[in-house]
Amino acid sequence: MPPRASSRSGARRLWAGSRFAALNIVIPLLVAWWLASALYRHLHPSAADQAPSRSAFGAISLKVGLPGTAGGIPEPLIVCGVPGRAALVYIRFLSRKQAKVGVEFWGLGAFEGEPFALPADPSPISLTCALPALFPPVGDHRWGQAAPGAAALRHGEYLITVNGVVRLEGAVAYEQPEHSRLYFGTNPVGGSLVTNRFTGTILDVSQSF
Repeated sequence: MPPRASSRSGARRLWAGSRFAALNIVIPLLVAWWLASALYRHLHPSAADQAPSRSAFGAISLKVGLPGTAGGIPEPLIVCGVPGRAALVYIRFLSRKQAKVGVEFWGLGAFEGEPFALPADPSPISLTCALPALFPPVGDHRWGQAAPGAAALRHGEYLITVNGVVRLEGAVAYEQPEHSRLYFGTNPVGGSLVTNRFTGTILDVSQSF
Protein backbone atom coordinates (compact mmCIF):
# COMPACT_ATOMS: atom_id res chain seq x y z
CA MET A 1 0.00 0.00 0.00
CA PRO A 2 1.40 3.46 -0.92
CA PRO A 3 2.49 5.54 2.12
CA ARG A 4 -0.25 8.18 1.60
CA ALA A 5 -2.99 5.55 1.39
CA SER A 6 -1.62 3.86 4.50
CA SER A 7 -1.68 7.20 6.33
CA ARG A 8 -5.30 7.82 5.34
CA SER A 9 -6.24 4.32 6.43
CA GLY A 10 -4.57 4.86 9.80
CA ALA A 11 -6.36 8.18 10.25
CA ARG A 12 -9.72 6.51 9.49
CA ARG A 13 -9.01 3.78 12.04
CA LEU A 14 -8.06 6.42 14.63
CA TRP A 15 -11.25 8.39 13.93
CA ALA A 16 -13.35 5.25 14.11
CA GLY A 17 -11.74 4.28 17.41
CA SER A 18 -12.25 7.77 18.86
CA ARG A 19 -15.89 7.78 17.73
CA PHE A 20 -16.45 4.37 19.31
CA ALA A 21 -14.92 5.56 22.60
CA ALA A 22 -17.04 8.72 22.57
CA LEU A 23 -20.28 6.88 21.84
CA ASN A 24 -19.74 3.88 24.09
CA ILE A 25 -17.62 5.15 26.97
CA VAL A 26 -17.39 8.93 27.37
CA ILE A 27 -21.01 9.83 26.63
CA PRO A 28 -22.51 7.13 28.92
CA LEU A 29 -20.15 8.31 31.70
CA LEU A 30 -21.24 11.92 31.21
CA VAL A 31 -24.91 10.90 31.26
CA ALA A 32 -24.39 8.85 34.43
CA TRP A 33 -22.59 11.78 36.08
CA TRP A 34 -25.42 14.16 35.14
CA LEU A 35 -28.07 11.78 36.47
CA ALA A 36 -26.15 11.25 39.72
CA SER A 37 -25.73 15.01 40.14
CA ALA A 38 -29.43 15.61 39.49
CA LEU A 39 -30.38 12.91 42.01
CA TYR A 40 -28.03 14.39 44.61
CA ARG A 41 -29.46 17.88 44.08
CA HIS A 42 -32.94 16.41 44.53
CA LEU A 43 -32.07 14.59 47.74
CA HIS A 44 -29.75 17.28 49.07
CA PRO A 45 -31.22 20.63 48.02
CA SER A 46 -28.84 23.57 47.99
CA ALA A 47 -28.97 26.54 50.32
CA ALA A 48 -30.57 28.55 47.51
CA ASP A 49 -33.39 25.98 47.38
CA GLN A 50 -34.00 25.69 51.10
CA ALA A 51 -32.50 28.64 52.97
CA PRO A 52 -34.88 30.77 55.01
CA SER A 53 -34.93 34.42 54.01
CA ARG A 54 -31.62 36.02 54.94
CA SER A 55 -33.55 38.96 56.29
CA ALA A 56 -34.66 36.59 59.05
CA PHE A 57 -33.08 35.92 62.43
CA GLY A 58 -33.37 33.11 64.96
CA ALA A 59 -32.59 29.48 65.66
CA ILE A 60 -32.54 27.09 62.69
CA SER A 61 -34.67 23.94 62.80
CA LEU A 62 -34.07 20.96 60.53
CA LYS A 63 -35.92 17.75 59.86
CA VAL A 64 -33.37 15.14 58.82
CA GLY A 65 -33.75 11.77 57.13
CA LEU A 66 -31.10 9.37 58.40
CA PRO A 67 -28.59 7.71 56.06
CA GLY A 68 -28.36 3.95 55.75
CA THR A 69 -24.72 3.73 56.80
CA ALA A 70 -22.61 4.99 59.69
CA GLY A 71 -18.92 5.82 59.59
CA GLY A 72 -18.37 8.10 62.57
CA ILE A 73 -17.44 10.94 60.20
CA PRO A 74 -18.49 14.55 60.98
CA GLU A 75 -21.13 15.35 58.33
CA PRO A 76 -22.42 18.92 57.83
CA LEU A 77 -25.93 19.91 58.84
CA ILE A 78 -25.67 23.71 59.00
CA VAL A 79 -22.71 25.74 57.76
CA CYS A 80 -22.77 29.47 58.42
CA GLY A 81 -20.12 31.86 57.09
CA VAL A 82 -17.15 31.90 54.77
CA PRO A 83 -13.74 30.18 54.68
CA GLY A 84 -11.79 31.25 57.74
CA ARG A 85 -14.84 32.62 59.57
CA ALA A 86 -17.51 29.95 59.78
CA ALA A 87 -19.55 27.95 62.26
CA LEU A 88 -20.19 24.35 61.18
CA VAL A 89 -22.85 22.24 62.90
CA TYR A 90 -22.35 18.53 62.23
CA ILE A 91 -23.47 15.05 63.17
CA ARG A 92 -21.49 11.82 63.60
CA PHE A 93 -23.36 8.57 63.02
CA LEU A 94 -21.52 6.17 65.32
CA SER A 95 -23.74 3.25 64.35
CA ARG A 96 -27.29 2.73 63.15
CA LYS A 97 -28.34 3.13 66.77
CA GLN A 98 -26.24 6.06 68.02
CA ALA A 99 -25.02 9.48 66.93
CA LYS A 100 -23.68 12.68 68.41
CA VAL A 101 -23.78 16.29 67.31
CA GLY A 102 -21.06 18.89 67.34
CA VAL A 103 -20.14 22.37 66.23
CA GLU A 104 -16.85 23.69 64.91
CA PHE A 105 -15.98 27.38 65.05
CA TRP A 106 -13.30 27.89 62.42
CA GLY A 107 -10.08 28.96 64.10
CA LEU A 108 -11.45 28.42 67.61
CA GLY A 109 -12.12 24.68 67.92
CA ALA A 110 -14.79 22.00 67.87
CA PHE A 111 -17.19 20.89 70.60
CA GLU A 112 -19.17 17.63 70.69
CA GLY A 113 -21.95 16.25 72.83
CA GLU A 114 -22.37 12.78 74.25
CA PRO A 115 -23.75 9.92 72.11
CA PHE A 116 -27.53 9.65 71.98
CA ALA A 117 -29.88 6.95 70.73
CA LEU A 118 -31.38 7.15 67.26
CA PRO A 119 -34.96 6.06 66.55
CA ALA A 120 -35.35 2.30 66.22
CA ASP A 121 -37.23 2.78 62.94
CA PRO A 122 -35.95 4.90 60.02
CA SER A 123 -38.10 7.90 61.00
CA PRO A 124 -36.55 11.40 60.64
CA ILE A 125 -35.09 13.33 63.55
CA SER A 126 -35.61 17.02 64.31
CA LEU A 127 -32.75 19.33 65.26
CA THR A 128 -32.73 22.93 66.41
CA CYS A 129 -29.55 24.98 66.53
CA ALA A 130 -28.83 28.41 67.99
CA LEU A 131 -25.54 30.11 67.10
CA PRO A 132 -24.41 33.70 67.78
CA ALA A 133 -24.46 34.57 64.06
CA LEU A 134 -28.17 33.70 63.78
CA PHE A 135 -29.32 36.61 65.97
CA PRO A 136 -29.33 40.43 65.70
CA PRO A 137 -26.41 42.30 67.27
CA VAL A 138 -26.58 43.15 70.96
CA GLY A 139 -28.47 46.41 71.39
CA ASP A 140 -30.22 46.13 68.01
CA HIS A 141 -33.80 47.44 67.89
CA ARG A 142 -34.97 44.13 66.40
CA TRP A 143 -34.76 42.51 69.82
CA GLY A 144 -37.91 44.49 70.62
CA GLN A 145 -39.42 43.52 73.97
CA ALA A 146 -37.08 40.59 74.61
CA ALA A 147 -36.04 40.09 78.20
CA PRO A 148 -32.98 42.11 79.29
CA GLY A 149 -29.82 40.10 78.71
CA ALA A 150 -31.37 37.87 76.02
CA ALA A 151 -29.20 39.32 73.26
CA ALA A 152 -26.00 38.94 75.26
CA LEU A 153 -26.95 35.37 76.13
CA ARG A 154 -27.61 34.40 72.50
CA HIS A 155 -24.34 35.97 71.40
CA GLY A 156 -22.40 34.10 74.05
CA GLU A 157 -23.57 30.52 73.60
CA TYR A 158 -24.34 27.67 71.21
CA LEU A 159 -27.21 25.25 71.69
CA ILE A 160 -28.26 22.14 69.74
CA THR A 161 -31.33 20.03 70.52
CA VAL A 162 -32.35 16.72 68.95
CA ASN A 163 -36.02 15.74 69.11
CA GLY A 164 -36.53 18.38 71.79
CA VAL A 165 -33.65 17.25 74.03
CA VAL A 166 -30.57 19.42 74.53
CA ARG A 167 -27.61 17.44 73.19
CA LEU A 168 -24.93 20.14 73.15
CA GLU A 169 -24.58 23.57 74.72
CA GLY A 170 -21.80 25.82 75.87
CA ALA A 171 -20.36 29.30 76.09
CA VAL A 172 -18.57 30.82 73.12
CA ALA A 173 -17.31 34.20 71.92
CA TYR A 174 -17.39 34.08 68.12
CA GLU A 175 -18.66 37.03 66.13
CA GLN A 176 -19.66 36.76 62.48
CA PRO A 177 -21.23 39.30 60.10
CA GLU A 178 -24.99 39.74 60.22
CA HIS A 179 -26.83 37.36 57.88
CA SER A 180 -23.76 35.30 57.09
CA ARG A 181 -24.39 32.84 54.25
CA LEU A 182 -26.15 29.61 55.27
CA TYR A 183 -25.76 26.13 53.77
CA PHE A 184 -27.69 22.98 54.70
CA GLY A 185 -26.35 19.45 54.25
CA THR A 186 -23.30 20.73 52.39
CA ASN A 187 -19.99 22.30 53.34
CA PRO A 188 -18.60 24.55 50.62
CA VAL A 189 -16.38 26.55 52.99
CA GLY A 190 -13.94 23.70 53.70
CA GLY A 191 -11.93 23.21 56.88
CA SER A 192 -10.11 20.28 58.38
CA LEU A 193 -12.88 18.48 60.30
CA VAL A 194 -16.33 18.48 58.67
CA THR A 195 -16.81 16.59 55.40
CA ASN A 196 -18.22 18.16 52.25
CA ARG A 197 -21.74 16.70 52.40
CA PHE A 198 -24.40 15.07 54.53
CA THR A 199 -25.19 11.49 53.50
CA GLY A 200 -28.76 11.63 54.79
CA THR A 201 -31.51 13.94 53.54
CA ILE A 202 -32.47 17.44 54.65
CA LEU A 203 -36.27 17.22 54.59
CA ASP A 204 -37.24 20.64 55.97
CA VAL A 205 -35.62 23.90 57.11
CA SER A 206 -37.17 26.69 59.14
CA GLN A 207 -36.03 29.64 61.24
CA SER A 208 -37.72 31.30 64.22
CA PHE A 209 -36.82 34.29 66.38
